[in-house]
Amino acid sequence: MSTVSAAAAAVLAAIGGTVSMPLSAAAEPALAQQHITWTGTPDTPLTAGTVSVAAVATSGLPVQYTSTSGDVCTVDGDVVTLHRHGRCTVRATQLGNGSFAAADPASDTFTVLGRAQTITWHRTPDTPVAAGTVQLTAAATSGLAVSYASATPRVCKVKGHTATLVAGGTCTVHADQRGDETFEAAPRADDSFQVARSTQTITFAVVPLPDDTTMTAGTVRIDATATSGLAVTVTSADRHVCTVAKRRVTLVGAGTCRLRADQRGNGRYAAAPRVDRAFAVGRGRQTITFPTPGPAPLAAGTVTIAPSADSGLPVAVTSADPAVCTVAGATVTLHATGTCMLVARRPGTASWAAAPDVEVRFTVGRGAQHITFPPPSATAAGAGPVTLTATATSGLPVTFTAATPAVCTVAGAVVTLVRTGTCTVHADQPGSAGWEPAARVDGTFTVTGDAATIAFAAVPDVALTDGPVRLAATATAGTRVAFTGSTPRVCTVAGSVVTLRTPGRCTVTASRPGPDPAPPVTQTFTVTRGEQHIVFPPPAGRSYPDGRLTVAPAASSFLPVVLSSGSRRVCTVDGPVITPIAAGTCIVRADQPGNAQWAPAPRLIRTVRIAPAVQTVTLAAPPPAAVPDGPVILAATATSGLPVTVTTTSPGICAVDGATVTLLAAGACALVAAQDGDRRYAAAPDVTATLTVLRDPAPVTIPATAPTTADGLRNTAGGSTASGAAITLHGGGYKPGTSVAVVVYSTPQPLGTAFTGADGTFSLLAVVPGDLGGGRHTLLAAGLAADNTVRYLSVPVAVSQAAAMLPVTGGPIGTVAALGTWAVVIGTVLALLGRRGWQPRRGRWVYRWTYRARHAVA
Repeated sequence: MSTVSAAAAAVLAAIGGTVSMPLSAAAEPALAQQHITWTGTPDTPLTAGTVSVAAVATSGLPVQYTSTSGDVCTVDGDVVTLHRHGRCTVRATQLGNGSFAAADPASDTFTVLGRAQTITWHRTPDTPVAAGTVQLTAAATSGLAVSYASATPRVCKVKGHTATLVAGGTCTVHADQRGDETFEAAPRADDSFQVARSTQTITFAVVPLPDDTTMTAGTVRIDATATSGLAVTVTSADRHVCTVAKRRVTLVGAGTCRLRADQRGNGRYAAAPRVDRAFAVGRGRQTITFPTPGPAPLAAGTVTIAPSADSGLPVAVTSADPAVCTVAGATVTLHATGTCMLVARRPGTASWAAAPDVEVRFTVGRGAQHITFPPPSATAAGAGPVTLTATATSGLPVTFTAATPAVCTVAGAVVTLVRTGTCTVHADQPGSAGWEPAARVDGTFTVTGDAATIAFAAVPDVALTDGPVRLAATATAGTRVAFTGSTPRVCTVAGSVVTLRTPGRCTVTASRPGPDPAPPVTQTFTVTRGEQHIVFPPPAGRSYPDGRLTVAPAASSFLPVVLSSGSRRVCTVDGPVITPIAAGTCIVRADQPGNAQWAPAPRLIRTVRIAPAVQTVTLAAPPPAAVPDGPVILAATATSGLPVTVTTTSPGICAVDGATVTLLAAGACALVAAQDGDRRYAAAPDVTATLTVLRDPAPVTIPATAPTTADGLRNTAGGSTASGAAITLHGGGYKPGTSVAVVVYSTPQPLGTAFTGADGTFSLLAVVPGDLGGGRHTLLAAGLAADNTVRYLSVPVAVSQAAAMLPVTGGPIGTVAALGTWAVVIGTVLALLGRRGWQPRRGRWVYRWTYRARHAVA
């Protein structure tokens, strides 16, 4: 605004700038106002030494100058001496006189420009990460010290003049010089160099080398190390033959065990070339171990056997004499005395040869037995028959004979009392085909007079669920026996029937009512909780992706069955729902803890085989790229969502680190994507893809003469145009994101440069040079093709010379322009008029417009 203000002041001075009116009355005289206007000082280089400044006061009085930034500049008169680069501010003042009041100070600020400097790098060579450090060398044209900073701290770190190499990649270092009092800060200069990761190799051996390994070996040990010291991963290419865990290979089946050793590398080491090892696994030799059972009595009923094969496969057992014994699973059922001969067989499989049959024999003999014969209690002769009770451990019936027929006689198990005395009864069990005869046992009791007695048959312990219980008691007088209970919480008695209420001890008393009662007899027996069992059909196997499985176990007591998991890493159980969480064997435990009436049921265990889920790997083949294009990012995914490992079998062409492929040389980079599975998913089949690494881009040159074979450059000229005309050019088949230069012949003249899009096409609006001669010309586009070769497109065009510019007619425009300029200036002056009032002029008061810049510099 200072320039406009100065112009306004000059115009006012030229046109008078005063409107005068006569006064009818005199007024007090006052000092006139004045203002300072600066002529802006341009930015000046420090090397100029001095610069002159200029400011004017509207009063025409001289202006004084002072510096308010003495460290940058000082003032002597109107000459400013420059000391250092920075912002120089000069203040202008006018103290006034007898006619003018002091003007408000006004300042002008300009920049003192320091000397320019630049930074030049001594290029840092590409260096392997194993070198550790590299020295940085850059110099400033000012000779001042250069500072360094790393732009890629994950690849290299910088301290002082030394770059410490951290990992492979591109190391970029910033070089800066902040300047001083003489020099401006230098533009930042960057230097980039490649930090190559160190190579590594794998040493992989199977110990000992299994030249003739069979399934019998079970496992072999492996030793795999990398020269980098990083851990090596060994996997099996055929899990049906062998599997790998840590440094141990477990043989699963006959065939060829193929092992792969990999080391993916890290920031300092490139991935090691994969090392494969393979060896044959033959069928194993298996033998049967069959412990011989000892002699067994026929009465035992069954014998348990435990044959096994060292292959872990099940062994089948058959009986050579089914008349003596038969086999079902691990149980031998005895049918007759004699020699039981069993034959154990284990047929061969794809991985195991058949085991030699094994025979075992054991003797089945008659079992020993004995008789338990509790003698009756003393009984009156008139009490009637006495029933005998005797049992043999064989379970065979016991026969009775009277040894004292004068006192008592026996028919079956009933003793008839003849007279008083001592009654002796023989108890015998003659044996059978499976039992030896039992030793005779005698039972003796006293036959008394006719006093009434009660015979109350013992009641055995009974389960609550087996009730009710019927009582049996007789009196010698033949009268009726009455029963009463004394434990109503456990049992109640009605007639001769005992109703069971709850587990506990039940006490029942037998008595003979009447005028001649017999001594009461009391029986106590235990009421136990009921027995129960669980019915749980074996669940069918399923695959992990099948999800939850609902089962329906039941207890014979109709109480709820409680399920729990015995393999929580494979499955969880919630009520009747089994949820697989990994592949493997899911163990489900079924329990019924019982209650007051029911004893706990025996635990029942069921297993469910959870097969791993199937997964596949997808590896998108990346588009071709050249080494200078930088790393290529892969997109490899597994349907399981598990991380995919990508390796290369072309170590000289490319290197793979995670999802990043570093391009090393032109050729075919073979990529292999693998996913080895986990507890839920089986290993996915490997997927391969090929990345074409193009040769480095060829330099794009403009031929001295237009090529005769190029064509395909489209344009809007339609084959003819004029010099100075604008035409639009189109072309395709170029590498996306690169520049294409367009020139016109006879001798090449540039028309412009365009950048290609993602589809390799470009469009350029160009102007035909105005001095291009008329006639036939060729338009040529030059750039890189998709395969990094130079691609030329051309089109012939006829150019006609444009007509000369028409002359301008009409009156002289200089005067009009001058008048227009003055009109704008005057309008500006009127807009800037900011104050009016009565002022003294030549001894009289006049009404006067006074100019005041609204934006005077303070």
